[in-house]
Amino acid sequence: MNPSSAPQALRGKALLRLLAILIVTLNLRGAITGVGPLLQEIQAHFGMNATAAGLLASLPVFAFGILSPCAAPLARRLGMEWAIFVSMLLLVAGIGLRYVDGPAWLYLGTAVIGCGIAFNNVLLPGLLRRDFASRLTLVTALFTMVLVTCGGLGSGIAIPLADWGGWRFSLASWVAPALVGVLVWATQLRGHSAPPERPGGHVRMWNKALAWQVSLFMACQSTAFYVLIAWFPSMMHDLEGISAARSGVILFIYQIFVLGSVMATPLLIQRSRDQRLIGAGLAAIILAAFLGLFFDPQHALGWMILMGLGAGGSLVLSITLFSLRSATAEQSVSLSGMAQAIGYTMAAVVPIVIGYLHDVLQGWTVPLLLMIAISALQVWMGYLSGRQGTCGARENGGLCG
Repeated sequence: MNPSSAPQALRGKALLRLLAILIVTLNLRGAITGVGPLLQEIQAHFGMNATAAGLLASLPVFAFGILSPCAAPLARRLGMEWAIFVSMLLLVAGIGLRYVDGPAWLYLGTAVIGCGIAFNNVLLPGLLRRDFASRLTLVTALFTMVLVTCGGLGSGIAIPLADWGGWRFSLASWVAPALVGVLVWATQLRGHSAPPERPGGHVRMWNKALAWQVSLFMACQSTAFYVLIAWFPSMMHDLEGISAARSGVILFIYQIFVLGSVMATPLLIQRSRDQRLIGAGLAAIILAAFLGLFFDPQHALGWMILMGLGAGGSLVLSITLFSLRSATAEQSVSLSGMAQAIGYTMAAVVPIVIGYLHDVLQGWTVPLLLMIAISALQVWMGYLSGRQGTCGARENGGLCG
């Protein structure tokens, strides 16, 4: 599809285009979120220790961080539609490799899955920016809702599928929606032409203060999510004696409020002149929730509900900023690649640091103080990245201004 005739109204071919994008989006989380609930079975099957199992769970996040900057060059070389198609083929191949018996295949397949998803994490928001510029807030909200819902679904159905056909079947089941995604997206390749070169289309993001502000906002919200997923059950067990099952229920309720916030935040974005108060306000909610867990962990459910309200809105705002702070679809892909590289690298490293601090200090005081500091940084970056302007147009005095 030629960008010059990009669809705007959500009907006819434009609606089919959006549905194809959302079907691809169905595959961006389930194949990886389904691993966590099965880790104990996988450990028992292969005789893995906790470190090896943790590496398996972290591989896709590291792939997101390392490969996200490669998405923009891939799109420039192949065109965005073909780059997305190749990424879907990588996802299918990774799921297939993971089904082969042996720990090496399991790790290799998981890494390949991470590669495929990493590219599409970056490319799909850029495609929305290119093809639905006048409906950007709405389509980004739909994209994020599908992303969050399928991430939760991956965790929720992993055990029932394993009870029915074993853990290997549970992991392999995600090949079905992936193949559907490949077939549906193949229809989007017909008549494709590569995006034309535009004056000022390519901007170096890594030396732009605004790009760093957007990236750090993304990094802080991603880090908070992955730290909670990794350590909340252990934290609550140590601080309040809450069982893993009870913590799982709290995390499920947290995800419900994440989804609710994802649905509500686009209305605020659409009605606001800029996103300064939205970004700072959502981050402040997360900060308040971490302060609550620090000072009053016995009311963890309430604080996690509050956390979900801040987290869902922060996620959808992060993805929306990739487009709002870019003048072209190519810039959007470049900014998205930079932000996700920084964001997911930080989200992969900080949970490891949290675990190290807990092991060394035998407590959760310092780890929670670290998360409070990261949330305070998100408030600051939310305000700065929420100001009007694009990375190609506005020259900032520095990261902090």
